[in-house]
Amino acid sequence: MPSSSPTLPLTPSLPLLTTLLNHSPYGVIAYHAIRDSNGVVIDYQTRFYNQQVLVITGHTEEQMTQQTLFERAPYMREYAEDLRRVVDEQIPYEVDELLPSNNRWFLFDNRPLEDGFFTTFIDIDDNKRAQQQLNQQQQLLQGVLNATDNFIAYCETVRDQAGEIIDFVYRLTNRFLTQRSDVAADQIIGHRMTTYFPSVRQVGLFQRFVDVMKTGKSESFEFQYQADGYDAWYLISTAPLNEGIVISFKNISVLKQASLQLQQQNELVEGVLSASDNGVIVYKAMLNDTADQVDFQVVLINDAALRFTGSPREQVVGGLVTDLFPHTKQLGMWHQYQQVHKTGETFRGQHYYANLNKWFDVTINKLEDRLVATFNDISQLYLATQQLQEQARLFDGVLDNITNGLSVLEAVRDESGTITDVRYVRVSQAILNDTGLQAEQLLGKTMTSIFPGVKSTAYWGAFLQAFDTGEPQHFAVDYAFDGFDNYTDNWVTRLDDNRIISVYSIINEQKQAEAQARQQAALLQTLLDSCPIPIALFEAIRDSSGQIIDFRYLLQNDTNARLVGLPNANATNKTMLEVLPILKPLGIFDEYVRVVETGQSKRLEQHFTGSLIDGWFAISVVKQEDGIVVTANDLTLLHETLQRAEQLVNELKLSNRNLEQFAYIASHDMQEPLRKIQSFGNLLLDYYSSALPEDGQNMLRRMQSAADRMSQLIRDLLAYSRLSIELEPFKPVSLQQIFLEIKSDLEIIIREKNAQITLGDSSDGALPTLAGNASQLRQLFQNLLSNALKFVSPSTTPIISVQARPINNYDLPATIVNRAKRSWVAIDIADNGIGFDEKYQNQIFQLFERLHGRNEYNGTGIGLAVCRKVAENHGGTITVRSQPGQGTTFTVYLPESEQVIE
Repeated sequence: MPSSSPTLPLTPSLPLLTTLLNHSPYGVIAYHAIRDSNGVVIDYQTRFYNQQVLVITGHTEEQMTQQTLFERAPYMREYAEDLRRVVDEQIPYEVDELLPSNNRWFLFDNRPLEDGFFTTFIDIDDNKRAQQQLNQQQQLLQGVLNATDNFIAYCETVRDQAGEIIDFVYRLTNRFLTQRSDVAADQIIGHRMTTYFPSVRQVGLFQRFVDVMKTGKSESFEFQYQADGYDAWYLISTAPLNEGIVISFKNISVLKQASLQLQQQNELVEGVLSASDNGVIVYKAMLNDTADQVDFQVVLINDAALRFTGSPREQVVGGLVTDLFPHTKQLGMWHQYQQVHKTGETFRGQHYYANLNKWFDVTINKLEDRLVATFNDISQLYLATQQLQEQARLFDGVLDNITNGLSVLEAVRDESGTITDVRYVRVSQAILNDTGLQAEQLLGKTMTSIFPGVKSTAYWGAFLQAFDTGEPQHFAVDYAFDGFDNYTDNWVTRLDDNRIISVYSIINEQKQAEAQARQQAALLQTLLDSCPIPIALFEAIRDSSGQIIDFRYLLQNDTNARLVGLPNANATNKTMLEVLPILKPLGIFDEYVRVVETGQSKRLEQHFTGSLIDGWFAISVVKQEDGIVVTANDLTLLHETLQRAEQLVNELKLSNRNLEQFAYIASHDMQEPLRKIQSFGNLLLDYYSSALPEDGQNMLRRMQSAADRMSQLIRDLLAYSRLSIELEPFKPVSLQQIFLEIKSDLEIIIREKNAQITLGDSSDGALPTLAGNASQLRQLFQNLLSNALKFVSPSTTPIISVQARPINNYDLPATIVNRAKRSWVAIDIADNGIGFDEKYQNQIFQLFERLHGRNEYNGTGIGLAVCRKVAENHGGTITVRSQPGQGTTFTVYLPESEQVIE
């Protein structure tokens, strides 16, 4: 130190002020300039310092008093010019420094003082570190938002005086908005939504955002935005958050591409102010006559504290706390003042002053009978803490609600700096759901310890590439390791040199759907090609007015390709009318159009003649979205067969009619000569039998017996022929009445054989009434009852049962063709006669077929043929069940009504 340095007192003249400064939480030190012979400042001598300086700097009193500033702190020489300007030019100078002695941040406030300056050491470590933490949190949140392939923004509402939402202000957004609009981030944050999207109201999107705020319910929807230079479909997700709305857009116009490139956003929250004003107030306790403290009087106040009060100094100094701050007992520090004055214990805490809308870090010390209150404005720190917490809540909300798996990963490096693994820093809820793990099982753990197979996949290469180049990585991978088998679509983005953000979406269903679609398409084509019926799928071609003017081939099978002469390779390039123009004049094209417009299927038959298609086809048309499926069944052979069959049937009917006519005429004409033979035979027996020998008489009687049989045979044959010739309209016929009449006609033989005949069921009695020919039905059932009385053992009493029962059409015999949509009845005639072997059940219904000789049982063998003919004339049939010695049951199947059942 130069010898010309003056010796200066180290304490101020005012003891009260010295004591006050020694009790201040801030360091205060005063310097006097040391100048050379030319008057240039070359160093500074310590003039005054308080005890807090020693605590803050770690210097000893000897260093403070014996050494100059630059001797004691050589690093201060880099600020020599700034300090000279404080002394010579009276320009205050502030600087933030991290003191190595205590590893804390301080604000050094340097102000001129005579031919020197004084420095106030203000501890801003909490503020500084809070600001750094906030910046890190903002950087992490911004990185997360920038890592997703969606546009995400947080917007606060703008309301009018009535409280209605009139706009939204951007407070946070990610890089995609900036990339899309090419607008700087600082031009977006803080601006209204309608500034950058003026058409958002007209297209209806703004109102949907307003509805989300009003209802408080999240909403996801698809929306086509065709305004403001945009023309794309978006999947929009919205969720209310505090006084704003979180909006997420995902461009879904192109599959598996992130297409939202939005304007780059700025930081949501401004940095916490790095410096704040501090105030000091000295109070004197006011006591009453009994030495009880009743108030505090302001003795001393500095400029910073005076600014807090908003009042002039002369009004504050000497004033009482209860007068200056009327609400102090309810809202202020009154009780803390009392406690410190009473106990002498220092108080330090935070307090909110509503009139200033500020938070303060307040320290209260007792000094003799006075109180020293120091006020450190921590409003910015408090707000920064709140914002940090809000940022954390917002970040946690993103992680909890994002549907994609998102993780923040930090690099794990070896001694050479090579990345050997990544460690989980943060994970979204989706990852926990997908893996079934808890957060504590992932956070802080390396990826390979959880998923050893990751280095065998595209993940690892993408991680290294993102770290190395900083370029976002987009890839899809089938992860089939470590007990998982998932297809994922992935984005990897570098956050900083040591961290990346990995986002994935599981697309198993999409991949499965694609594979199934390919399999279904191949299977469908195979099935179609194996089908012998032509099948084709068309889509409608419309004009500008929406009218269908043609159909385009989408798909066809090989059968259709061969039919129309159009190979599958060329099908999709052709239209229906190009291939088959004949459909237009035939009117078939118009039918196809009606199927599309009405949605009602159509079936039609059409005969085509031409070189391309020739024949009959049954065409079926079904609507398929905005098109049709057409099938064409070739009926050409069927039509030709039916025509031939119809011709044969007509020829057969004519032949049968001729035969029946011949039989009728022949049998009728044979009656007359047969009657003459019988008459002459009777005359011979009556008048000339005595003239004949016995052998002659026997021969004559045998001739008469043969003539009788011949007559009966002719009568039966005539009756059978009439069944086909004499066809009368059907009328209601009561089977009950017919059977009663038949019993009356057969009364003699019934009485002779003591036969028992039961008609109908005991439950409902009468047999049904049905439509038919009464004469034929009488002949049918009389023949059956006569046979039941005839074919019985002489020692057996005939027991005959006649019952009717309804029957379903699917229980009818196969010989009945026209069985649908009718009600049917089965009439069972059961007896206890001699029966027969069922191998003859078809033979007995043939003309002239007999199972017994004429000597055993008389008859012509026509009766059962008549029964079948009558049943068939009525649309039914007759069947039989029998066993030798166990009786026989004939069942007649007849429709109850000729009317069709709907």
